[in-house]
Order: sequence, then C-alpha cells, then structure tokens
Amino acid sequence: MKIVFFDLETTGLNKDDEVIEIGALKVIDWEVVSHFKTLVRPHKTISRFVTNLTGITQEDLEKAQDKEKIKKEFKAFIEDAILVAHNAQFDKEFLERFFEEPLHNVIVDTLELSRLAFPEFSSHSLEKLVSTLNLKKEKAHRAFNDASMLYDLFKKIREEINQFKGAHLKLIKELIGEVRDYNFFFTDALKEDAQELNLHYNTELTLLFQEERKKIIPQVLYLEGYGLDEVLNTLPHSERHLIVVYSDFLKSILKEHLSHFKVFDATYIENFACIKRLNYFLEHPKEVPEELRFDFAILTSYLIKTNDFLFENAPHHILKSNALKNLSICEGNGCNFENDCPLTKRRVELLKSDILIMKQTSFYNSLGLLSQMNFDRIIFLEAFRLPKVFYSMRFNFSKSDIEMSEHFEEKKTSHLLTLFDNEFKKDAFDTWKKEIIEKMPGFSHYYVDKEVSFNYENKSIVVSFSNPKNLFSKIDNAKNIVFASDFIEYNGENQISSFVGLDGIFLRKEKDFHVLNLVPLYTHAPNADEFLKEFLDTYDAFSQVTPALFVFENRTQLNLFKTELRKIYPHIDSAVENEERSYEFSSYDKPVDGYYKLIFIVKLPLNMLSYSDKYPLYYLKNFVGGFIKEREKSVVFYFDGRLKDRNFLTNVQDAFLTTPLPMERKDALIQFVKKYLSI
Repeated sequence: MKIVFFDLETTGLNKDDEVIEIGALKVIDWEVVSHFKTLVRPHKTISRFVTNLTGITQEDLEKAQDKEKIKKEFKAFIEDAILVAHNAQFDKEFLERFFEEPLHNVIVDTLELSRLAFPEFSSHSLEKLVSTLNLKKEKAHRAFNDASMLYDLFKKIREEINQFKGAHLKLIKELIGEVRDYNFFFTDALKEDAQELNLHYNTELTLLFQEERKKIIPQVLYLEGYGLDEVLNTLPHSERHLIVVYSDFLKSILKEHLSHFKVFDATYIENFACIKRLNYFLEHPKEVPEELRFDFAILTSYLIKTNDFLFENAPHHILKSNALKNLSICEGNGCNFENDCPLTKRRVELLKSDILIMKQTSFYNSLGLLSQMNFDRIIFLEAFRLPKVFYSMRFNFSKSDIEMSEHFEEKKTSHLLTLFDNEFKKDAFDTWKKEIIEKMPGFSHYYVDKEVSFNYENKSIVVSFSNPKNLFSKIDNAKNIVFASDFIEYNGENQISSFVGLDGIFLRKEKDFHVLNLVPLYTHAPNADEFLKEFLDTYDAFSQVTPALFVFENRTQLNLFKTELRKIYPHIDSAVENEERSYEFSSYDKPVDGYYKLIFIVKLPLNMLSYSDKYPLYYLKNFVGGFIKEREKSVVFYFDGRLKDRNFLTNVQDAFLTTPLPMERKDALIQFVKKYLSI
C-alpha cells in the first residue's frame, strides 16, 4: 500500500493564488521510501504576510524551478498512491489547479480523522496536535516539515483508533464507509468484540420538570456604572435568580462571588444528545444524510469517549457540529426515554439551584425552557452586548438537516424540501414563511418572532431573530429584570431600553476612568498600504508596555499586524506562542478577560449590524471600558481616517471614555504618552 503525505505552501487562499512550495513523503507498507521537496516559481509577487508566515522570500522564489518541470516530477512521484493532507480539501483544490486536471487518487484528510480519534481536543490544527500529542515538532508552515509532522500524526491517529472497542469501530465504519474511501485505515484496527454497543445516559432521577407557572409583570431596572458587588449584594437567598453574561471571565468571577448560593452553570444549556434520536440513527446509519455522516461519526466518537451527553465539557468543534442540531431536540414530557434522558438530570439541577448563570447566546436559544421556571430576578450583565449577539445569531438548515429530521419524525415537510429546488420562487417562499417556521426541527411558539430567508448561494434556510421588543415583552416569569452595563445611555438616550422596548427605572453611578484617548492624525487610513509602517513607527516607542490589546474591525488586517509584530518583536512572539495575556490581538467580539494599559483601536465598528446608527458607537464605548481598570492610567489609540474630520469627531464625542485628543505630530504624541505613563 502506497501513501503520500504532502503539504503545499501558497501565495494566498484564493482561487487565483499559486503554489510556491511542495513537500511530501512516500510511504510503502508504513515505511518511508522517498521524499519530495521543492520551491515553485509563481507568476505573482508574494506578500509580506506569506514571507513572515513561511520564511520564503521573493528572492528565494525567483531562483526556483518553473511550474511545468515540477508538475511532471510530482505527478510521477505520487503515481496512484493514497494522498494524505491536513484540511485536505484546500490542498486538493490547489494541487488540481497546479496539475490543471482533476485528481483521481484517494484523498484522506487528517483534520477529519484527528477529530474522529481525538474529538475531545479543543484544537485540531496541525501545530496544536503535534504539541498536544508530544510528536516531533518541526518549524511550521514549510511544506516538507508539515508533511513530516503529518506522517507522525497519522501514525498516532491509527494508534488511537486501535484503542476503540470493536463494536464502536464497526459503528463508525458503517457511518462513514459510503462517504469516505477510508476502508484501508480501518482494516487493521477492526476486531471482533463480544461487547454490545451501549450509548445510554444512566440516571436514576425520574423527577419531571414541572413547576407551577406564575405570570408576572416584571419591574425593570437599568443600572449604569454599578460594580458587580453592588448589583449582586441585594439578591435574596429565598428566591431563584437568572444571571446572563457574555464573557467566561465574568462568569468565573460570578461563581466566586456567589459561592454561598447553589449555582448552576447553564452555559450551552441548549445542547444535549437526545437518547431516542441518537439510538435511532445509530441503529439506522443510512438514515443519516451522506453530507452529515462524518460529522455524526465524530459526535458519536465524542460521546463514546466522554459520556458527556450534556456537552458540558465539549470543545467548540463539537458544539458547532452540523449533526448536533438534529440531536438537541426534546419532545417534552411523555417521551418513553424520559428516565434515560440527560435532560432529566439537568432539569432537576435547575429546579434545585438558587442561581442559574448562562451566556447571552444560550439565553436566546433557551427561552422555551426558561419560560417554564419562575425567577425573582433576571440580571443581564454586559447588557450592551445583547443587541450585537441578537443580530448576529443565525440558524442555518441545509437540505440534509431537513431530511434527517424527516427520517426520524416520519413526517413529510415537502414545502421545506421544495425550497432547495433551483426553480423555487421567492413569492412562494414568502407565502410559506409561517408554515416553514412551524415545521423547522425543534422550533416552538417562542420562535414566531424570527425572520426566515433562503440562501441561494449556500442552499440553506436561514432563520434569525427579528423583533427584540416582542421577544423581551414575553418575559413574564420574573419579578424583576435588571440590565447592567458600564454605560446605558449614549447621547442622552437609553440604548438598552430602545432595544428591548421595556420602560423602567434608570440609575447611574459615575465611573472613574483615568484614560488618555488619542487620535493620531498623521497616519493614513487603516486600509492604506502605508499605515502598517506608520503604525509600527508609533508603536515602537511603547512596545515594552504591557498588557496591550490590539483591536481590529477587519480580520485580514488583524492577522497581518499580528504576524508582523511577532516577526519584529521576539518578546511578542514568545508571549503569543505561550498564550500569555501580555499582548492580545482581537476583533470586536472579544469577551472581557482582564484589564489593559494600552489599547489600539484600528477602525471603528460602524459596519456592525444593529437597530440604530448610534448602537455601534455605544458598543465601542462599553467595549473599551470593559478592558480599562478604574482609577488606573491607561491609553487608548484610535486609528480611523474618519476621525480626521473634525465634524465627525465632534459628533461621536460620546463614544470615548474621556475627551479625545487629536494629535498632529508623532513626536509630540510619543512624548505625551511617555510622560503620562511615566515611562
């Protein structure tokens, strides 16, 4: 059996980009017999980002061989061997464009296989897997080095798969056998095992989730600038409370503050594996649509290895699994699997708890479940993020999702499946919207205030929230609703009240920020080529000041800056490599994780989806304030070409924590900051 482990380096990620390096190992009967290693001369000039990432320079490539010669040599090298790559679809597409013809070799993706073998891992990048599994580490992002690490990883995956019980292996092979040509991989691992497959969640709890429902007209309170202790100190012990947050950092602080209460962490409460659905598809693997089978196999592998049917410790890739949405659906009381259901335990714990803590996304996803409980108070901390989370939430349902649900429920949703017909007309879709929502898998009456659209490009039904005021008006199971944020008002208007549509009492406590807000006027707009150099010229004077946070609206620019700074400053590279908090690079989604002395804002978030043109600037003010410690000196730099317009700057004054200072000269700015921070 011949296998070629290969990797490509390219000029970029787009279809018009080119291969600049090929590295490969040929293995016969698990022994390395030859290797292939070469640079390829491209037609286009490579970017500084690629050079910083790979170490390959334009000069190196100008000395390289041309494509035609290498194409013939690499074709002869791979022959009819099985090809193995990490994130193989990317390498396959580039290699086919390089060869200018389709590949007919079997393609194996170690990204998929690593998720199947190690589903409990939080990251499956090649670098991270090599580190986590203690494999021999080579310098990453050079093709031959990556191919060598790939071979070691592949052997480790086979070793891990061999540890699976025979029944489990047989199940996984049945799931993926018709969608991936991986039979060779399982041949040695498959073994007879007398033990039957048993994927059940064992619980002795049989208490049903029933609580007398009381409709209440809640009192609403808006708290601006109040500290966490001040918000929590008035919580009575005799009642149940729900606290909704955005960041894990704040959630951990809350748990410390509330240690004298019975606290239930309801993060990702909406995710669970329905035993009835799970076992149905395990018994009928062909009822799982082909597009979802590998995802379902990975999910099954995770449950086999962890028994975490509530996904309380699940990594991100499991929580985002395309197969999970069809397992996280509950029929409610009366299901004949009720005593063998992971939700039974969760529901009992909910009823016994004094305080539930959950994320904002989970709150929006769990309104149906939460509506069955009574609360003394529902407290929304970091309330300024509620609109951004609301408008960014999307539920995508592919044709496979609908078919999988249809197979289990034995009902026909012909209208839904018709949507995937190319001849489907928009006017018919608009006519069926209400019916579509009612028939979507797992949707209840709490989802009537959602927008439905059809994405013709991705061929999926997209469901999103549409009416926040109507949604929040339905909260009638709490005596009090509290919205707390560093800032509630912007330009004299209560932004949270405008979003939720609830009248209430507004209380303010002034924050004591010692912040220097600077607007460098001497730089070009962040999109200009000159900006990176100008930014670095300014930053060099403060490169040793920590902790520092770099915030970008554009992720491409974020990655470019991050790579450049790591290259120029070894201490930044070391800090990032070791996952230290001294230097952080982020978008505007970043949750609070501590405080920073320097913050660099590169472009204001004015393109943010929102309910008004004021919200993005209101969000910016709270976002920055969350990373600044009161009564301690900090400096925030705002780089945005629009701020050079004095009228614009005047109109957005309230978006800054303190009065912004425009600076015309770089030397004056540097001197001013050094004096302010005493450096």
